[in-house]
Amino acid sequence: MTAIDSYVRELDRRLHGPRRRKADLIVEVRDGLRDAADAVLADSPEVGPAEAERQAVEEFGPVPALAPEFQTELAVAQAWRTAWVFAIALPLVMAVTTLMWRGGGTSIEPGPAYLDVARATDLFLVAASVSFAVALLALRLLARRATSPVALVRAVGGAALVTVLAMMGSGVFLTMGAPGAGTSLWGALVGGLPTLPGYGLLLYLGVRCLRLTRPRRPGAGRPSRRPAPVPSA
Repeated sequence: MTAIDSYVRELDRRLHGPRRRKADLIVEVRDGLRDAADAVLADSPEVGPAEAERQAVEEFGPVPALAPEFQTELAVAQAWRTAWVFAIALPLVMAVTTLMWRGGGTSIEPGPAYLDVARATDLFLVAASVSFAVALLALRLLARRATSPVALVRAVGGAALVTVLAMMGSGVFLTMGAPGAGTSLWGALVGGLPTLPGYGLLLYLGVRCLRLTRPRRPGAGRPSRRPAPVPSA
């Protein structure tokens, strides 16, 4: 295994995040190292290919020092993806639930508590959707300048978890208290099984943001506190 192959393999082992963005980073590093090695060979013909690669790797910097910078970029990419999905999904959830409510409506008037929870849920979804849209803007405009992009990534992950749990809780309550079609807690949970894959995906995205920014075992690198470039969607 060449010096470049060994370096790239170690970097790949240390990094975690969106698969496509990680693969792009690895390719960029490999190409940069090869270009650097070619430059060494061009400037010093007496140097062999193996030594040129070793020098290129040495000049690039040790993996433990650079991996946190790349890890931060991957974490920001995950936050971008999460905020984008939530900003799109929440309005769709509101539209679908509204159509279901109108299609399955009854002549029975809902109680005050039921109406309060329904309105609060709608307002929460609107506020959450706007917040995730603002997060997208912040990730695009401020991540390069922020003192800690990691804090922004964690905020997106935490907001995602709170949003999903709130949606699940309100959904159970509204199902149990639906006018003329209320059910028990067990019935509401069983009836909500078809929505679990969607909720599971949203929960995964939030957890992923938090996991990519948590400290790792010694030698595995830690997320950088310095600004990192924000990837495209």
